[in-house]
Amino acid sequence: MSTKVSSGVSLSTNYFLRNFYTNNQKAAKTSGRSGYSNVELSYEDSRALNRAAKRLSKSDFGSDTDEKDDDLNDTSKAAIEAFVDTYNYTVTSGKSSSDYETKRYVKQLNTLSKKHADELEDLGITINSDGTLDLNKDLLKTANNSKARKLLSPDQEYPQKLVKLSRKMNSAVQENIMSLISTQNMHIDISL
Repeated sequence: MSTKVSSGVSLSTNYFLRNFYTNNQKAAKTSGRSGYSNVELSYEDSRALNRAAKRLSKSDFGSDTDEKDDDLNDTSKAAIEAFVDTYNYTVTSGKSSSDYETKRYVKQLNTLSKKHADELEDLGITINSDGTLDLNKDLLKTANNSKARKLLSPDQEYPQKLVKLSRKMNSAVQENIMSLISTQNMHIDISL
């Protein structure tokens, strides 16, 4: 399932954020995040990061045999921008967690991104001192499909490990939620 759109049609950053946060779209916007606890945000963010990494690795960035390396199209740029937002939400909520395992996975995400700092920079993405990513949209405009393939193709380490780490982080957050529920004698009403 590649993100290939017919000529003349571009998908927006908001489209991708809604797609990444498909189960809770309010968490995709800064304005909607204030009503959630940190553990809820960590849960939603790690799920969204998992979706983002999978989606980006399935995007159409051309092939190595292309005669010319076209610039990234607007849809690809929007997907990368939404990925950066999702990554940053995940790091921010994870760092604020009281759960050791969640924080450990945030550190591993940071280590992974630092390992691929050069490839990220080729797309206009730098790593801030707090572990979040910073996107220079002007540099992203100059990126081409070859640079995106180098980092985001399904056979590359970065998306593969992002998928694994975000899935493990989400499992750790789920365990933390279950622990909080059991130690505080909380009940979950799953009736509709």
